Amino acid sequence: MHKSPGKWIAAAVLLGSTTAHAVPIYESDQVTLYMQGYFSVNQINVNGDTRLQDGVSRIRFSLSVPAYYQWDVGFNVEWGINAISTARPVEISGNQQAAVGDAGDTLYIRHGHIFAKHDLWGDFAFGKQWSVYYDVASYTDWYEISGGLGSGAFSLGSDGGITGTGRADGALSWRKEWDGLGGELQFGVQYQAHTSPFVISVEDVIGEDLLVECPDTDCEFGISHGVSLQYRADIGEGLTFGTAYNRVKLDLETSRGIVTDISDPFDPVVIDTNFPINASSNIWSLIAGVNYGRGPYQPGFYGAAVVQKSQNNDLAPPGSVEGITNFFDAIGSESLFTYTWGARNCYSFYFGHNDLHSNDPGFEEALIDADEVRLTKYYIGFKYNWDERIHIYTENTIDNSNSLGRALTAGDVIAVGMRVDI
Repeated sequence: MHKSPGKWIAAAVLLGSTTAHAVPIYESDQVTLYMQGYFSVNQINVNGDTRLQDGVSRIRFSLSVPAYYQWDVGFNVEWGINAISTARPVEISGNQQAAVGDAGDTLYIRHGHIFAKHDLWGDFAFGKQWSVYYDVASYTDWYEISGGLGSGAFSLGSDGGITGTGRADGALSWRKEWDGLGGELQFGVQYQAHTSPFVISVEDVIGEDLLVECPDTDCEFGISHGVSLQYRADIGEGLTFGTAYNRVKLDLETSRGIVTDISDPFDPVVIDTNFPINASSNIWSLIAGVNYGRGPYQPGFYGAAVVQKSQNNDLAPPGSVEGITNFFDAIGSESLFTYTWGARNCYSFYFGHNDLHSNDPGFEEALIDADEVRLTKYYIGFKYNWDERIHIYTENTIDNSNSLGRALTAGDVIAVGMRVDI
Protein backbone atom coordinates (compact mmCIF):
# COMPACT_ATOMS: atom_id res chain seq x y z
CA MET A 1 0.00 0.00 0.00
CA HIS A 2 1.12 3.54 -0.63
CA LYS A 3 -0.37 5.64 2.15
CA SER A 4 1.03 8.55 4.08
CA PRO A 5 2.86 7.20 7.14
CA GLY A 6 0.42 8.59 9.69
CA LYS A 7 -2.67 7.10 8.04
CA TRP A 8 -1.44 3.70 6.90
CA ILE A 9 -2.97 1.43 9.54
CA ALA A 10 -6.30 3.20 9.81
CA ALA A 11 -6.86 3.41 6.06
CA ALA A 12 -5.91 -0.22 5.48
CA VAL A 13 -8.56 -1.67 7.75
CA LEU A 14 -11.30 0.92 7.31
CA LEU A 15 -11.64 0.36 3.61
CA GLY A 16 -10.43 -3.23 3.63
CA SER A 17 -7.90 -2.22 1.00
CA THR A 18 -5.02 -4.57 0.25
CA THR A 19 -3.86 -3.10 -3.05
CA ALA A 20 -1.97 0.02 -3.98
CA HIS A 21 -4.26 1.24 -6.73
CA ALA A 22 -7.90 2.17 -7.17
CA VAL A 23 -8.97 2.85 -10.77
CA PRO A 24 -11.95 5.17 -11.34
CA ILE A 25 -14.25 3.45 -13.84
CA TYR A 26 -17.10 5.98 -13.63
CA GLU A 27 -17.18 9.57 -12.44
CA SER A 28 -19.91 12.19 -12.28
CA ASP A 29 -20.76 15.23 -10.17
CA GLN A 30 -22.59 12.94 -7.73
CA VAL A 31 -20.59 9.68 -7.51
CA THR A 32 -17.28 8.00 -8.27
CA LEU A 33 -17.07 4.24 -8.84
CA TYR A 34 -13.68 2.60 -8.33
CA MET A 35 -12.34 -0.83 -9.21
CA GLN A 36 -9.57 -2.37 -7.15
CA GLY A 37 -7.91 -5.72 -6.68
CA TYR A 38 -5.29 -8.02 -8.12
CA PHE A 39 -4.80 -11.42 -9.67
CA SER A 40 -2.05 -13.69 -8.37
CA VAL A 41 -0.81 -17.17 -9.18
CA ASN A 42 1.61 -19.31 -7.17
CA GLN A 43 3.72 -22.32 -8.02
CA ILE A 44 4.08 -24.10 -4.70
CA ASN A 45 5.86 -27.20 -3.52
CA VAL A 46 4.37 -28.66 -0.33
CA ASN A 47 6.27 -31.61 1.13
CA GLY A 48 7.47 -32.66 -2.33
CA ASP A 49 4.14 -32.18 -4.10
CA THR A 50 4.27 -29.35 -6.70
CA ARG A 51 1.20 -27.58 -8.06
CA LEU A 52 0.08 -24.35 -9.66
CA GLN A 53 -2.73 -22.66 -7.76
CA ASP A 54 -4.50 -19.41 -7.06
CA GLY A 55 -3.02 -16.79 -4.78
CA VAL A 56 -5.28 -14.53 -2.75
CA SER A 57 -6.83 -12.98 -5.88
CA ARG A 58 -9.72 -10.57 -5.43
CA ILE A 59 -11.72 -7.86 -7.17
CA ARG A 60 -13.39 -4.93 -5.43
CA PHE A 61 -15.85 -2.23 -6.42
CA SER A 62 -16.20 0.89 -4.30
CA LEU A 63 -18.72 3.70 -4.71
CA SER A 64 -18.11 7.08 -3.08
CA VAL A 65 -20.86 9.70 -2.77
CA PRO A 66 -19.97 13.15 -1.37
CA ALA A 67 -22.94 13.95 0.87
CA TYR A 68 -24.10 17.09 2.66
CA TYR A 69 -22.18 18.54 5.61
CA GLN A 70 -18.82 16.99 4.59
CA TRP A 71 -19.96 13.37 4.81
CA ASP A 72 -18.51 10.79 2.41
CA VAL A 73 -20.92 7.86 1.95
CA GLY A 74 -20.61 4.76 -0.19
CA PHE A 75 -20.10 1.02 -0.30
CA ASN A 76 -17.36 -1.55 -0.76
CA VAL A 77 -17.96 -5.03 -2.15
CA GLU A 78 -15.13 -7.51 -2.75
CA TRP A 79 -15.01 -11.08 -4.02
CA GLY A 80 -12.21 -13.59 -3.68
CA ILE A 81 -11.42 -15.47 -6.89
CA ASN A 82 -10.34 -19.08 -7.45
CA ALA A 83 -9.66 -19.28 -11.19
CA ILE A 84 -6.45 -21.26 -11.74
CA SER A 85 -7.78 -24.62 -10.62
CA THR A 86 -11.21 -25.96 -9.73
CA ALA A 87 -9.65 -28.20 -7.07
CA ARG A 88 -9.75 -27.04 -3.46
CA PRO A 89 -6.58 -24.99 -2.80
CA VAL A 90 -3.99 -25.96 -0.22
CA GLU A 91 -4.76 -23.77 2.79
CA ILE A 92 -1.55 -22.06 3.83
CA SER A 93 -2.76 -18.53 4.58
CA GLY A 94 -5.14 -16.95 7.05
CA ASN A 95 -6.15 -14.22 4.62
CA GLN A 96 -6.73 -16.92 2.00
CA GLN A 97 -9.47 -18.47 4.10
CA ALA A 98 -13.11 -17.92 3.20
CA ALA A 99 -16.27 -18.10 5.26
CA VAL A 100 -17.41 -21.55 6.32
CA GLY A 101 -18.54 -23.46 3.23
CA ASP A 102 -17.10 -21.00 0.68
CA ALA A 103 -13.44 -22.08 0.41
CA GLY A 104 -13.91 -24.11 -2.79
CA ASP A 105 -16.14 -21.62 -4.60
CA THR A 106 -14.89 -19.89 -7.75
CA LEU A 107 -16.17 -16.59 -6.29
CA TYR A 108 -16.68 -15.99 -2.59
CA ILE A 109 -17.54 -12.81 -0.70
CA ARG A 110 -14.75 -11.14 1.27
CA HIS A 111 -16.31 -7.75 1.99
CA GLY A 112 -19.70 -6.15 1.56
CA HIS A 113 -20.53 -3.03 3.54
CA ILE A 114 -21.82 0.52 3.45
CA PHE A 115 -19.69 3.26 4.99
CA ALA A 116 -20.19 6.85 6.12
CA LYS A 117 -17.11 8.97 6.96
CA HIS A 118 -16.75 12.40 8.49
CA ASP A 119 -13.67 14.24 9.76
CA LEU A 120 -15.44 15.20 12.99
CA TRP A 121 -17.80 12.29 13.66
CA GLY A 122 -15.56 9.46 12.59
CA ASP A 123 -15.96 6.50 10.26
CA PHE A 124 -18.97 4.17 10.37
CA ALA A 125 -19.35 0.87 8.49
CA PHE A 126 -22.27 -1.57 8.28
CA GLY A 127 -21.85 -5.10 6.90
CA LYS A 128 -19.06 -7.60 6.24
CA GLN A 129 -15.80 -5.77 6.86
CA TRP A 130 -12.38 -5.91 8.46
CA SER A 131 -12.96 -6.08 12.20
CA VAL A 132 -11.59 -3.69 14.80
CA TYR A 133 -9.63 -6.69 16.12
CA TYR A 134 -7.92 -6.86 12.73
CA ASP A 135 -6.83 -3.24 13.20
CA VAL A 136 -4.02 -4.73 15.28
CA ALA A 137 -3.79 -8.21 13.72
CA SER A 138 -3.09 -6.53 10.37
CA TYR A 139 0.36 -5.38 11.55
CA THR A 140 1.90 -8.74 10.57
CA ASP A 141 -0.54 -10.18 8.01
CA TRP A 142 1.35 -9.12 4.88
CA TYR A 143 3.08 -12.28 3.68
CA GLU A 144 2.57 -13.05 -0.01
CA ILE A 145 1.82 -16.77 0.37
CA SER A 146 1.09 -17.60 3.98
CA GLY A 147 0.57 -15.89 7.34
CA GLY A 148 -2.28 -14.87 9.60
CA LEU A 149 -2.10 -18.15 11.53
CA GLY A 150 -1.10 -16.98 15.01
CA SER A 151 -3.00 -13.73 15.60
CA GLY A 152 -6.42 -15.25 16.31
CA ALA A 153 -8.03 -13.12 13.56
CA PHE A 154 -8.98 -16.04 11.31
CA SER A 155 -10.70 -18.06 14.00
CA LEU A 156 -12.26 -21.52 13.85
CA GLY A 157 -10.52 -22.30 10.55
CA SER A 158 -12.48 -19.60 8.69
CA ASP A 159 -12.17 -15.93 7.73
CA GLY A 160 -13.19 -14.93 11.27
CA GLY A 161 -16.60 -13.78 10.10
CA ILE A 162 -18.77 -15.53 12.68
CA THR A 163 -16.67 -14.53 15.68
CA GLY A 164 -15.98 -11.02 14.39
CA THR A 165 -12.17 -11.19 14.59
CA GLY A 166 -11.32 -11.23 10.88
CA ARG A 167 -13.66 -10.23 8.06
CA ALA A 168 -16.59 -9.78 10.43
CA ASP A 169 -20.08 -10.76 9.24
CA GLY A 170 -23.00 -8.38 9.72
CA ALA A 171 -20.97 -5.97 11.84
CA LEU A 172 -21.53 -2.35 12.82
CA SER A 173 -18.31 -0.47 13.52
CA TRP A 174 -17.15 3.03 14.41
CA ARG A 175 -13.61 4.35 14.31
CA LYS A 176 -12.33 7.78 15.24
CA GLU A 177 -8.89 9.37 15.11
CA TRP A 178 -7.49 12.23 17.17
CA ASP A 179 -4.23 14.09 16.60
CA GLY A 180 -2.19 15.09 19.64
CA LEU A 181 0.17 13.82 22.33
CA GLY A 182 2.95 13.78 19.78
CA GLY A 183 1.13 11.47 17.38
CA GLU A 184 -2.24 10.02 16.46
CA LEU A 185 -4.75 8.07 18.57
CA GLN A 186 -7.36 5.80 17.01
CA PHE A 187 -10.28 4.15 18.81
CA GLY A 188 -12.62 1.54 17.33
CA VAL A 189 -15.73 -0.30 18.53
CA GLN A 190 -17.72 -3.08 16.86
CA TYR A 191 -21.05 -4.84 17.42
CA GLN A 192 -22.49 -7.95 15.78
CA ALA A 193 -26.18 -8.61 16.38
CA HIS A 194 -26.38 -11.72 14.22
CA THR A 195 -26.57 -15.31 15.38
CA SER A 196 -25.31 -18.37 13.53
CA PRO A 197 -26.25 -22.02 14.22
CA PHE A 198 -23.66 -24.09 16.02
CA VAL A 199 -23.59 -27.83 15.39
CA ILE A 200 -22.77 -29.96 18.44
CA SER A 201 -21.99 -33.63 17.87
CA VAL A 202 -19.90 -35.06 20.70
CA GLU A 203 -19.12 -38.70 21.42
CA ASP A 204 -18.63 -40.33 24.84
CA VAL A 205 -19.21 -37.14 26.86
CA ILE A 206 -22.06 -38.68 28.92
CA GLY A 207 -21.20 -42.33 28.46
CA GLU A 208 -19.30 -44.81 26.32
CA ASP A 209 -20.63 -45.19 22.77
CA LEU A 210 -23.13 -42.38 23.22
CA LEU A 211 -23.41 -39.40 20.84
CA VAL A 212 -24.89 -36.09 22.04
CA GLU A 213 -26.26 -33.60 19.49
CA CYS A 214 -27.90 -30.18 19.82
CA PRO A 215 -30.61 -28.98 17.41
CA ASP A 216 -29.40 -26.19 15.10
CA THR A 217 -32.07 -23.77 16.29
CA ASP A 218 -31.11 -24.10 19.96
CA CYS A 219 -27.31 -23.87 20.03
CA GLU A 220 -25.81 -20.84 18.32
CA PHE A 221 -23.20 -18.12 18.14
CA GLY A 222 -24.73 -15.03 19.70
CA ILE A 223 -23.98 -11.33 20.04
CA SER A 224 -20.35 -10.23 19.87
CA HIS A 225 -18.48 -7.04 20.75
CA GLY A 226 -15.05 -5.75 19.85
CA VAL A 227 -12.88 -2.77 20.75
CA SER A 228 -9.46 -1.53 19.60
CA LEU A 229 -7.08 1.22 20.64
CA GLN A 230 -3.98 2.34 18.74
CA TYR A 231 -1.42 5.10 19.19
CA ARG A 232 1.03 6.09 16.46
CA ALA A 233 3.88 8.26 17.71
CA ASP A 234 5.74 10.67 15.45
CA ILE A 235 9.06 8.96 16.08
CA GLY A 236 11.27 8.35 13.08
CA GLU A 237 9.16 6.73 10.38
CA GLY A 238 6.33 6.11 12.87
CA LEU A 239 6.04 3.86 15.94
CA THR A 240 2.61 2.32 16.59
CA PHE A 241 1.26 0.48 19.64
CA GLY A 242 -2.11 -1.24 19.51
CA THR A 243 -4.40 -3.55 21.45
CA ALA A 244 -7.81 -5.08 20.71
CA TYR A 245 -10.35 -7.34 22.39
CA ASN A 246 -13.22 -9.36 20.92
CA ARG A 247 -15.88 -11.42 22.70
CA VAL A 248 -18.75 -13.52 21.31
CA LYS A 249 -21.46 -15.30 23.30
CA LEU A 250 -21.67 -19.05 22.64
CA ASP A 251 -25.15 -20.24 23.65
CA LEU A 252 -25.22 -24.01 24.16
CA GLU A 253 -28.54 -24.46 25.92
CA THR A 254 -31.47 -26.72 25.05
CA SER A 255 -33.92 -29.21 26.52
CA ARG A 256 -34.15 -31.02 23.19
CA GLY A 257 -30.73 -32.63 22.98
CA ILE A 258 -30.53 -35.87 21.01
CA VAL A 259 -28.69 -38.89 22.45
CA THR A 260 -27.81 -41.75 20.11
CA ASP A 261 -26.35 -45.16 20.92
CA ILE A 262 -23.52 -45.66 18.40
CA SER A 263 -22.15 -48.95 19.80
CA ASP A 264 -23.08 -50.39 16.39
CA PRO A 265 -21.85 -47.74 13.91
CA PHE A 266 -23.93 -49.34 11.15
CA ASP A 267 -27.15 -49.22 13.16
CA PRO A 268 -27.22 -46.13 15.47
CA VAL A 269 -30.25 -45.96 17.77
CA VAL A 270 -31.78 -42.72 19.13
CA ILE A 271 -32.48 -43.26 22.83
CA ASP A 272 -33.37 -39.75 24.01
CA THR A 273 -34.69 -36.59 22.27
CA ASN A 274 -35.10 -34.45 25.40
CA PHE A 275 -31.60 -34.45 26.86
CA PRO A 276 -30.80 -31.13 28.63
CA ILE A 277 -27.65 -29.27 27.51
CA ASN A 278 -26.51 -26.21 29.42
CA ALA A 279 -22.90 -25.37 28.67
CA SER A 280 -23.01 -21.72 27.66
CA SER A 281 -19.59 -20.16 27.31
CA ASN A 282 -17.75 -17.30 25.65
CA ILE A 283 -15.26 -17.05 22.83
CA TRP A 284 -12.80 -14.22 23.37
CA SER A 285 -9.49 -12.99 22.03
CA LEU A 286 -7.07 -10.36 23.33
CA ILE A 287 -4.26 -9.07 21.12
CA ALA A 288 -1.45 -6.52 21.49
CA GLY A 289 1.06 -5.39 18.90
CA VAL A 290 3.71 -2.91 17.84
CA ASN A 291 5.09 -1.81 14.49
CA TYR A 292 7.67 0.64 13.20
CA GLY A 293 8.11 2.09 9.72
CA ARG A 294 6.16 3.48 6.80
CA GLY A 295 4.46 0.16 6.15
CA PRO A 296 5.22 -3.34 4.80
CA TYR A 297 7.34 -3.27 1.64
CA GLN A 298 7.58 0.52 1.80
CA PRO A 299 11.01 2.25 1.45
CA GLY A 300 13.37 1.34 4.26
CA PHE A 301 12.71 -0.87 7.27
CA TYR A 302 9.38 -2.08 8.60
CA GLY A 303 9.06 -4.31 11.65
CA ALA A 304 5.99 -5.61 13.48
CA ALA A 305 5.03 -8.16 16.12
CA VAL A 306 1.75 -9.21 17.74
CA VAL A 307 0.87 -11.55 20.61
CA GLN A 308 -2.58 -12.89 21.50
CA LYS A 309 -4.36 -14.98 24.09
CA SER A 310 -7.75 -16.54 23.40
CA GLN A 311 -10.47 -18.82 24.72
CA ASN A 312 -12.38 -21.26 22.50
CA ASN A 313 -11.19 -19.34 19.43
CA ASP A 314 -9.47 -22.25 17.67
CA LEU A 315 -10.38 -25.78 16.59
CA ALA A 316 -8.23 -28.90 16.74
CA PRO A 317 -8.37 -31.27 13.75
CA PRO A 318 -11.47 -33.54 13.68
CA GLY A 319 -10.97 -36.80 15.55
CA SER A 320 -8.01 -35.56 17.60
CA VAL A 321 -9.94 -35.19 20.88
CA GLU A 322 -11.84 -37.82 22.83
CA GLY A 323 -14.93 -37.00 24.88
CA ILE A 324 -15.08 -33.19 24.52
CA THR A 325 -15.45 -30.64 21.73
CA ASN A 326 -12.34 -29.67 19.78
CA PHE A 327 -12.43 -25.98 20.80
CA PHE A 328 -9.30 -24.98 22.67
CA ASP A 329 -7.73 -21.99 24.44
CA ALA A 330 -4.54 -20.74 22.82
CA ILE A 331 -1.59 -18.39 22.92
CA GLY A 332 -0.19 -17.10 19.64
CA SER A 333 2.28 -14.67 18.11
CA GLU A 334 3.37 -13.33 14.73
CA SER A 335 6.18 -11.17 13.40
CA LEU A 336 7.08 -9.56 10.08
CA PHE A 337 10.22 -7.67 9.08
CA THR A 338 10.72 -6.13 5.64
CA TYR A 339 13.49 -4.06 4.09
CA THR A 340 12.89 -2.33 0.75
CA TRP A 341 15.53 -0.60 -1.37
CA GLY A 342 16.61 0.22 -4.93
CA ALA A 343 16.23 3.07 -7.42
CA ARG A 344 12.48 2.45 -7.67
CA ASN A 345 12.22 0.74 -4.28
CA CYS A 346 11.78 -2.42 -6.31
CA TYR A 347 13.54 -4.91 -4.03
CA SER A 348 12.13 -6.22 -0.76
CA PHE A 349 13.59 -8.83 1.57
CA TYR A 350 11.34 -10.10 4.36
CA PHE A 351 11.15 -12.71 7.11
CA GLY A 352 9.22 -13.54 10.28
CA HIS A 353 7.16 -16.21 12.02
CA ASN A 354 3.68 -17.43 13.00
CA ASP A 355 3.10 -19.45 16.17
CA LEU A 356 -0.03 -20.87 17.80
CA HIS A 357 -0.18 -23.41 20.58
CA SER A 358 -2.89 -24.70 22.90
CA ASN A 359 -2.98 -23.42 26.48
CA ASP A 360 -5.83 -25.55 27.81
CA PRO A 361 -5.06 -28.35 30.34
CA GLY A 362 -8.51 -29.97 30.12
CA PHE A 363 -8.43 -30.04 26.35
CA GLU A 364 -4.84 -31.31 26.23
CA GLU A 365 -5.65 -34.20 28.57
CA ALA A 366 -8.33 -35.32 26.10
CA LEU A 367 -6.01 -35.34 23.06
CA ILE A 368 -5.60 -38.83 21.67
CA ASP A 369 -2.17 -38.80 20.00
CA ALA A 370 -0.43 -35.63 21.25
CA ASP A 371 0.01 -33.54 24.39
CA GLU A 372 -0.75 -30.16 22.73
CA VAL A 373 -1.63 -28.43 19.47
CA ARG A 374 1.45 -26.57 18.24
CA LEU A 375 1.63 -24.70 14.93
CA THR A 376 4.99 -22.99 14.32
CA LYS A 377 6.13 -21.59 10.99
CA TYR A 378 9.14 -19.48 9.94
CA TYR A 379 9.10 -17.44 6.72
CA ILE A 380 11.76 -15.96 4.49
CA GLY A 381 11.05 -14.28 1.18
CA PHE A 382 12.11 -11.89 -1.54
CA LYS A 383 9.92 -9.63 -3.66
CA TYR A 384 10.72 -7.79 -6.89
CA ASN A 385 8.45 -5.01 -8.14
CA TRP A 386 8.83 -5.22 -11.91
CA ASP A 387 6.85 -2.02 -12.04
CA GLU A 388 4.29 -0.47 -9.69
CA ARG A 389 1.61 -3.00 -10.70
CA ILE A 390 3.59 -6.20 -11.39
CA HIS A 391 5.20 -8.10 -8.52
CA ILE A 392 7.29 -11.29 -8.59
CA TYR A 393 8.13 -13.03 -5.34
CA THR A 394 9.42 -16.15 -3.70
CA GLU A 395 8.51 -17.27 -0.19
CA ASN A 396 9.78 -20.27 1.77
CA THR A 397 8.07 -21.67 4.85
CA ILE A 398 9.85 -23.85 7.39
CA ASP A 399 7.29 -25.81 9.40
CA ASN A 400 8.21 -26.73 12.98
CA SER A 401 4.68 -27.76 14.01
CA ASN A 402 3.72 -31.02 15.68
CA SER A 403 1.41 -33.53 13.95
CA LEU A 404 -1.78 -31.70 14.96
CA GLY A 405 -0.43 -28.34 13.83
CA ARG A 406 0.55 -29.77 10.43
CA ALA A 407 -2.97 -31.15 10.06
CA LEU A 408 -4.34 -27.58 10.24
CA THR A 409 -2.24 -26.15 7.35
CA ALA A 410 0.36 -27.23 4.81
CA GLY A 411 3.85 -28.20 5.98
CA ASP A 412 7.13 -26.96 4.48
CA VAL A 413 6.44 -24.76 1.47
CA ILE A 414 8.67 -23.51 -1.35
CA ALA A 415 6.75 -21.04 -3.50
CA VAL A 416 7.23 -18.69 -6.43
CA GLY A 417 4.46 -16.35 -7.47
CA MET A 418 3.41 -13.41 -9.57
CA ARG A 419 0.81 -10.72 -8.87
CA VAL A 420 -0.70 -8.14 -11.20
CA ASP A 421 -2.58 -5.24 -9.61
CA ILE A 422 -5.49 -3.42 -11.16
